[in-house]
Amino acid sequence: MGTVAAVRLRTYQGLPSEPVRPRGLPRVAEVVPAGTAESVRLCWDTTDLRLLAHGGTLERRQGAAGGAWQLTLPDGTELSGTGATVPAELHDRIRSYTGGRPLHPVLRISSHRARSLLRDHHGRTLAELDRTEVVAQPLGGPPGPGRLAGWTRTEVRLLRGRPRLLAALDGRLRADGLTEVPATVPQAVLVHPATLSAPAPGSAGAALAAYLRRQCAQLLALDGAVRRDEADSVHQMRVCARRLRSSLTSCRSLLRQTGAADIAVELRWLGQVLGAARDAETTGQRLAAAAEQLPPELALDNPAAGLAERFRQRYAAAHQEVREVLDSERYFTLLAAVEQLAADPPLRRRAGRGRTELECLLRREQRRTGHRLNRALALDEGPTRDEALHAARKAAKRARYTAELAGAKPLARRMRTIQETLGSYQDAVVAEHLLPTLAAEAHAAGANSFSYGLLHAAQRPLARSALAAARPAWQRARKTKLCRLR
Repeated sequence: MGTVAAVRLRTYQGLPSEPVRPRGLPRVAEVVPAGTAESVRLCWDTTDLRLLAHGGTLERRQGAAGGAWQLTLPDGTELSGTGATVPAELHDRIRSYTGGRPLHPVLRISSHRARSLLRDHHGRTLAELDRTEVVAQPLGGPPGPGRLAGWTRTEVRLLRGRPRLLAALDGRLRADGLTEVPATVPQAVLVHPATLSAPAPGSAGAALAAYLRRQCAQLLALDGAVRRDEADSVHQMRVCARRLRSSLTSCRSLLRQTGAADIAVELRWLGQVLGAARDAETTGQRLAAAAEQLPPELALDNPAAGLAERFRQRYAAAHQEVREVLDSERYFTLLAAVEQLAADPPLRRRAGRGRTELECLLRREQRRTGHRLNRALALDEGPTRDEALHAARKAAKRARYTAELAGAKPLARRMRTIQETLGSYQDAVVAEHLLPTLAAEAHAAGANSFSYGLLHAAQRPLARSALAAARPAWQRARKTKLCRLR
């Protein structure tokens, strides 16, 4: 049986006409002033308030030592920094939301906070009452009283008192004209408001629209992590771009192709840029780990360290290219187009159909995957089969993402197994072709390349082992019932 947490904090808005007095409040003997505080903050944003439109804020507290900055991201995450200008880390976190546009002070917020303690006869604090008066003035325009806005916020926090004290305070504040502010979790807000009617709940269009919104918010949130080169961020952003592109391709029958095809092309470009960095990262890790497993007497000149360093350099160069792309106008144009599409997808009339339409999409992607895989497995070993297996892997990936969109979790899991099996095959094939070049580079640098030959010889058996699991994986994923939605 679940538990319900007791409410111990309430927030109100409105201007009170008189201070709170102890009379009539359970166990409260006195209301003691506990000091006041004044603060002035400058909100920074683009001139068209793009960060605020997404639900984020960037503030700098005036008079604070070192220039204190406070960033609140659209998902509610709070970050801080110091400096005379916007700290680089904070700036990186919001560039996807601001579209790369310059930041300026746009709003001056002055706050006066008064704190009071509600105590019992023994001097124990039962509750705290914080009342903050705020005046906000937009910057960059002509001054005047018409450009000022003000509000009052009152917070009541229960400490040692009982819930009936909170209820009594609630009645007192409401009688004084205040209204309670409901507690909500900050959520990302798309900068482009929807202009058309929302698709009917339970329809294929509603599923597609919700999926696009989730992936769009994820793409914007991952931008800062990629710029800061956080662990796994490049991979996650690449997957997000693939999911968006896949949804536009597999669900093209639900969309009027008003720019959707162009967005899919641009998402493919972004995925390729991210892929160069991701491939350098994963290939280096895989080969270095394999080299560490070689017997010491065969691991001449420490091939694991050599491979790790070589791919570290490749990754650094590829990530620098990613940074340059993330600062390009082409990238920011793509983000704006994805946001517009997610906020107001150009749905066709058939998008209003329900479960049966999604099931048709799932069966089509399932059959497409099987056709490509069976065709590839029928080919003789060689480059032609390798290309066909890569195409089958992409089909399984698209089928998996379509299943995620439709909520067909069992099918998504089976398609992921096929994707990972064929991915292991492709990794081995890529490494097999790459290792002779790496061996030549090591030899030119004066290192012994014998270990590279051992790694090269191990790739084909690994590829065959992975491929042997592909057909059984398809047999488990081909069942028609996996495409049925409940």
